[in-house]
Amino acid sequence: MNMIGHSRIAAIGTYLPQQVVSSSELMDEIDSEQRFGIPNTFIEDLTGIHSRRIAADGEKPSDLAINAGRQALTKCGLDPKEIDMVLFCGIDRDWIEPATSHRVQRELGCINATCMDISNACHGFANGMSVGDAMIATGAAENVLVVTGEVPSHLVSDVIKAIKETPTLENFNSKVGGFTTGDAGGAVILQRASGRSGIKNYSFTSRGRYTNLCYYKFDSDGKRCGQMIMDKISAVMIRMHQALIKETYKALNWTPNDVDHLICHQVGSKPHHRMAKLAGIALEKAPTIFQSYGNLTSATIPVTLDRANASAGDKILILGAGSGLSISQIGLVM
Repeated sequence: MNMIGHSRIAAIGTYLPQQVVSSSELMDEIDSEQRFGIPNTFIEDLTGIHSRRIAADGEKPSDLAINAGRQALTKCGLDPKEIDMVLFCGIDRDWIEPATSHRVQRELGCINATCMDISNACHGFANGMSVGDAMIATGAAENVLVVTGEVPSHLVSDVIKAIKETPTLENFNSKVGGFTTGDAGGAVILQRASGRSGIKNYSFTSRGRYTNLCYYKFDSDGKRCGQMIMDKISAVMIRMHQALIKETYKALNWTPNDVDHLICHQVGSKPHHRMAKLAGIALEKAPTIFQSYGNLTSATIPVTLDRANASAGDKILILGAGSGLSISQIGLVM
């Protein structure tokens, strides 16, 4: 699916919790060396992730999203009452019903906004941006707040318990991916594009046959369970991006040399290097956050965008991905 953009990013907001937990600490929790003969440096050696942020006790997904959204509103100088729509795009939510976006609306004072949750694993934020863009294109909205708040750390205890209960190497390999994630909040404010700035094109594709590579669900007994087969899901993600990248450049009328910043969904060092290579973009133009923050799931795009410190007129290529498997390629000018 291809979609012409009609909006621009007016402001970006992020929130990172204060608590830091190292990868080696998580490996020590499962006695990896004693149980499997695997050193506690395994995650850092494999992915380059040495630490991640962990939300405080009682901190909900909406709390992280609210902090990020408040920062974006402040940067933009926008009155919260001017927000027409709030889209919450996290995997985690405060509750099953109602939509978590309602709490975001209430706490930020966006009293005139329509609220909606959009969920598509790590890919949710890219989908949220496209929905907000479509609302602006039709004239239904002028200011859209797209937010996410992710607290995957609450699943870490499940991973530790599952590995300890079934201490096989196969089970370890299917569960240890849960240790690569980190908690964060992210937000962007979308407004109608003006002049050269704006989102130029979205390209989306999905392959449902890869659903079992990464999932989180409840089993027949109501117990949370899941797996993340890191090497396989990364390989499929790369192939899907390779198949789409030429069409994306053609739609944007760009070459790799035109791109000032490459923003990738980040799960580790090797996939990141491969993403930059397939896009034909030098690594110094592809900012990284995974080393200190881990895989921020749906918050990866806004946090990495913020860290890129792009200037007005800079061309940005976003390569998004999420389990399912879904990918997106988005071209925009700041």
